[in-house]
Amino acid sequence: MKTLSIKVTNENGLTSRLAAELVAEANKHISRCTMVVDRTDPSQQADLKSIMNVFTLSIPKGGHFDIDIEGVDEESAFNSFINLIETLPL
Repeated sequence: MKTLSIKVTNENGLTSRLAAELVAEANKHISRCTMVVDRTDPSQQADLKSIMNVFTLSIPKGGHFDIDIEGVDEESAFNSFINLIETLPL
């Protein structure tokens, strides 16, 4: 499993447009991708391939989340997320 940690610096937090970009990237890969805001609370974790699940998480400016990637193409998915995050105004 690969984990990518992200701090939200966008003034509006994690917006629906930014969330949609992350979901679109997750859906390009076979690996399971999970957005995790709080590892101790299952309600603060979402399948990153489902926009509706991601919308249940509210991440304000200054908040943190992880993307856990696990599966056969986790290395390429991890690298793709890194490239995407460098271009997004998170």
